[in-house]
Amino acid sequence: MGTGRFLLVANEMKPKANLVLFGVEINVALYRACLVNMAMFSVHPFSIIRADTLMIDRKWSGPSSKIWDLGNQWNPPDMSEFYFKPSPISRDHFSLKAFVEMNSGESEP
Repeated sequence: MGTGRFLLVANEMKPKANLVLFGVEINVALYRACLVNMAMFSVHPFSIIRADTLMIDRKWSGPSSKIWDLGNQWNPPDMSEFYFKPSPISRDHFSLKAFVEMNSGESEP
């Protein structure tokens, strides 16, 4: 999402529309720059989260999910609990390390 220019263009194109703007950025510097830009220039409500877009589980990606309530924080919380975690066992793949971690309740950061 970068510094939020795409969202700000949407904001400028539809200033009177009933919009809520959502964005995801992994880089903390760009995330914070976006928060500043949105606070200064957006006329619509917004929620920006710091996370890895490619790893967010689909069940958490909708605008009504609780992940969006954690947005807009200068020191963003860890979003990894909302990431997709593939099963260590599938027809084509088995990871003993992941299987052991799954059963012990431990995982690496």
